[in-house]
Amino acid sequence: MFFKLMFSRRARRAMKEMTRLKSMINMVDATAEIELACEEAHRLLDQYADVLLRGEDPGALLPQVKHHLEMCMDCREEFEMLLSALRATTG
Repeated sequence: MFFKLMFSRRARRAMKEMTRLKSMINMVDATAEIELACEEAHRLLDQYADVLLRGEDPGALLPQVKHHLEMCMDCREEFEMLLSALRATTG
């Protein structure tokens, strides 16, 4: 029973690690030729939000920012907070 339990834990850890590695490989595969760093993306988030709030397509006007937000969870969360704040003050 003990060995079965240990194997089960190791198998779960291995599956978790495999999922994480697949995610990393997908991110590398989706890397664009020209990437924005987080600092550059942050400088453009307000413009991206303004375009979105005007009803325009921010991905068409700022495609590198769109790609960065698709790839970077931290910046995407920052953008969502900014968007929520802007909607609360203008809505």
